[in-house]
Amino acid sequence: MKSGSITARAALAAVAGLLALGLTACGSSSDDTAGGGEPVSITHAQGQTTVNGTPTRIVALGNQWLDTTQALGVTPVGYIDNIAVLSKGAPPWEPAALSQSKALSTAGSLAEQVAALNPDLILADSFIADAKTYADLSKVAPTLPGLSKEAVTPWADQVHALGQVLHKTAAADKLVADLNGRIDGIAQRNPGLKGKTFISSWLAGPTQLMALTDPKDGSSRLFTQLGMTIPQRLVDQGGTGGRLALSPERLDELNSDLLLAGYSPGLDEKYRALPGFNDLPAVKKNAVVFLTVQEISAVNQPTPLALPYLLDKLEPALTAAAK
Repeated sequence: MKSGSITARAALAAVAGLLALGLTACGSSSDDTAGGGEPVSITHAQGQTTVNGTPTRIVALGNQWLDTTQALGVTPVGYIDNIAVLSKGAPPWEPAALSQSKALSTAGSLAEQVAALNPDLILADSFIADAKTYADLSKVAPTLPGLSKEAVTPWADQVHALGQVLHKTAAADKLVADLNGRIDGIAQRNPGLKGKTFISSWLAGPTQLMALTDPKDGSSRLFTQLGMTIPQRLVDQGGTGGRLALSPERLDELNSDLLLAGYSPGLDEKYRALPGFNDLPAVKKNAVVFLTVQEISAVNQPTPLALPYLLDKLEPALTAAAK
């Protein structure tokens, strides 16, 4: 793979929101991390992969699989963190143990770098695992790409699938239940969120404002789980990849109960200074959340490590939006 293609795809995946799981398993459903384990077959976007035994040397290519692996208590031997590549720094939710792993370069042959780590399982997010790259990686070790044709695999599907592969089904079930319980708890404490609107936006440059318009996009799931919706007038306008480009003069179209205000480095004050900002309903309700590139990327690619961090930051604004 050419070096530029990995870098470009990493950036695209991290800011894609900014510009059914088929699973069969043999053997016991109880956890078995002793190194044995019955074969597990996972159906995914590129076909089906069977994993024998319990993998111990995992390479995780992309932030979604990387975080899922670590959330299940496994530190990969090598990885690509596309959010870190984009922002030139590790996200604050990444465990310190990751420093012991090999950060793979986005230059040179990806398959050769992965093979040098002698993995027994490769996990590759959808933006990396196109058909050719998946085929190349599969020659090195069993490879799981995205689990569906969606650009962003639902985080819970990834947790359950990897839990099966690692023979940690009970741990995976608890992880999903605990995180969903926290999300449901926010909804229960704030019943007024049901029917309220949200807008996820990103000020990419002084004159480039993007807004999410696709309610089925992966970055919408957290908010739809809370009972919220994207304003219909934005949904109707569509856009490219579920995102609508707006000029800053159209800021008044960001009329919602909750506003996620993502911004490129140094543009948070520029966002606040846009004409009409103080007149937005979310501003008047104190329901605006300013998000760095790392944070808005995590909204776009939810993971079991990033979501708890994001919920801490979002909850005060969600409470305000519910009123």
